[in-house]
Amino acid sequence: MKTPQRFRTIPRTAAVAMATVASLALAACGGGSANSGKGGGDIKVGVIAALTGIAAPYGVQSVNSFQMGVADLNAAGGINGRKVSVEVLDNRSKPEEVPALMRRLVSGGANVIVGASSSPVTITAAQTADQLKVPLIVPMEAADSIIGTGRKYVFKLAPSILADNGWAAQSVRAVMQGAEKKGETPKTAMLIYASAGAYPDAQKAWSGTFQKEYPGVKVLDSISYDEATTTDFAPLVSQAKNANPDILLFGGNPQGAFLFYPALARSGWKPKATVGVLGGNTNAQFIPTVGAISDGDVAGNYWTSLLKSADGAKHTPQSYSDEYKAKYNGQTPDGVGAYYYASVGLLADALSAASNPDDKESITSALRSVDISGINGDKHGLWIISHGVKFDAKGTNERATGLVTQIQGGKYVPVFPADAAATSTVYPRP
Repeated sequence: MKTPQRFRTIPRTAAVAMATVASLALAACGGGSANSGKGGGDIKVGVIAALTGIAAPYGVQSVNSFQMGVADLNAAGGINGRKVSVEVLDNRSKPEEVPALMRRLVSGGANVIVGASSSPVTITAAQTADQLKVPLIVPMEAADSIIGTGRKYVFKLAPSILADNGWAAQSVRAVMQGAEKKGETPKTAMLIYASAGAYPDAQKAWSGTFQKEYPGVKVLDSISYDEATTTDFAPLVSQAKNANPDILLFGGNPQGAFLFYPALARSGWKPKATVGVLGGNTNAQFIPTVGAISDGDVAGNYWTSLLKSADGAKHTPQSYSDEYKAKYNGQTPDGVGAYYYASVGLLADALSAASNPDDKESITSALRSVDISGINGDKHGLWIISHGVKFDAKGTNERATGLVTQIQGGKYVPVFPADAAATSTVYPRP
């Protein structure tokens, strides 16, 4: 089966991104601009990202977006007159490489780190952050286990997949609400999900939400697949078609979703609702890659450019999207990048409030006191995610809430929860 174009071009894109990263890092370290202690030179931030390997579709976009946010911050005067510089290291999508990379960043003067592109890699990064006693900002990575027992230096912006207000549970509620408004009652559901990453947690949250909140919906089957080896999704689609559930839920990264949905289209079967969560269903290339079968797809989503910003805001979801496309050859960003861009707003608020922005403990303490309410709720107007930030003692963002979008007219339209929705979920799919 022909590999989607998106994945044939990733190495070239990653190479361009890494070349840009290298030039920025060199610029930050030259001409006396290196971090020289409190009140002097640049404030250095480390980023560990998957610029190559299986998570590169996330890593490249996240680095591009984070650097855009830092450029916007520096253009506005930086942190109390000091510029922020960024050093990025490629974790190659391999958890085992993360500890050495983080030690390298800390020894090079970074007192705060951002990363790390996918849940498996970020779990290792979180463990290492506590060992090194360096604050780690986790913008969009979703696995529940990133915040483990006793975490002191990890700050997770996005909701966990298993959370009651996380993307998986919210996506079920969005579909059921749409069905209720239509006067229909779905009776059956079926789950297909990747066996690694955040998707086993998504499966638990989907099943648990049906069981607790919609016991009249029977889950006919729950099937996992190996994303590293599965290229032919026809057998899985055939199995689902034979079961004929009202709601078909699919969890997978782009390499899975970009093959599963075309296989669904070829089958000629159209379930009343298809539901996804993060990953492939919300990737910027999902709609152009899978075509008409994407229309009506509901997904727990990080973000959409259609979110309404504060009145008079300079930085908005739409302006971020437009800026990204202009800067990166017309590529359309998705919520992965938006979370990393928004994380610059969080970081800037913390650095501005820290008693010493060149000290790890001072930054950690300042992060615990950050208070952002909704889009543009930060001091620099860079926060473009629908809900705000307030960390609990574990480093979990108490205000994180899973957004749900539905593809309508070729766009990701916010449909749930009510405070972010532009319209209602269409059920059954058009």
